[in-house]
Amino acid sequence: MRLLDMRNVLLLIAILLVLGSCKSGSDRFNIDISNIPDPGMEVQRYGRDLFSMDPDNIGEELPQLANRYAFFLGTPPLDTLSFIQIHDFITDPFLLEIALACDTQFTDMKAIEEQMNDAFRHYIYYYPEARVPEVFSYVSGLDFEYPVQLHGDILLIAIDMYLGNSFEPYGRARIPQYRTKRAAPDYLVRDIMLEAGSNIPTRNENGIILLDQMIEKGKLLYFLDAMMPEVHDSIKIAYSGQQLDWCLANEPHLWAFLIENELLFSSDYEKTHKLIIDGPFTSFFPDGSPGRTGWWIGWQIVRSFMENNRDVTLPQLMEELRARQILDNSAYHP
Repeated sequence: MRLLDMRNVLLLIAILLVLGSCKSGSDRFNIDISNIPDPGMEVQRYGRDLFSMDPDNIGEELPQLANRYAFFLGTPPLDTLSFIQIHDFITDPFLLEIALACDTQFTDMKAIEEQMNDAFRHYIYYYPEARVPEVFSYVSGLDFEYPVQLHGDILLIAIDMYLGNSFEPYGRARIPQYRTKRAAPDYLVRDIMLEAGSNIPTRNENGIILLDQMIEKGKLLYFLDAMMPEVHDSIKIAYSGQQLDWCLANEPHLWAFLIENELLFSSDYEKTHKLIIDGPFTSFFPDGSPGRTGWWIGWQIVRSFMENNRDVTLPQLMEELRARQILDNSAYHP
């Protein structure tokens, strides 16, 4: 074979490998959900309705709103302090700017609802007894720490945390740039399902060694594989394309680093938290590395385990299996 031809072949192989890594790629996720009815989940726009009130007529309008949104406002009759607090909230210039941006960005929620219902159909496939939550969006005042919260059967979406990474008020609020990169609509349903996965009861105690934390995060990302099999890996782990490529190229080196420095079974917080916490990069590694590289490795271990243990179900993985058991039976060798 001529050198030019060989180069073309190698280039094609490289392209196929990258493309193959863009999604989970496992045939385990080729499931039939055609017999699972659409859950019919709709986003109730509490934030929009709240800011649509006339501040000068709040005494009449707020009790009516409370009848629809008791979770937020309580059950009428409301006390005087509630009226004052809500009035101050809906007349705050900064919050008014954000509320207007929410209405502009999300004129309707049809696309989000379609994605959400599809993901929950997958959820019901694996968890037939699952209860579908009631969904509300609200204006949080840029609560970037908890943009999605699940409280029993109530799912809350801080809609103002999905206005696009170039939304100028994020900078004014000094939200870290690495965090605003995923403050976009593409990540909304991803965050919903990540929160759903985080609320699945488990029999395992929260471990303090690095391996336990890595596998815990790896399970959540694998849960996203199952709930959103057509979504790109970069969305699931919230990495840029370049950051994902960095992990793919350096996976053997990441694993070797953990082994050589005896970090897998370490409970040294000063060392291990650098691999788990959110941030612009992982301080152990060179420029270009993303944060949360421990999540990435944990994900690959869990994926390898599930591919090599086809009899294990998703609920068993999420609820029963311990980190060491998963690692020992994963055949993970990057």
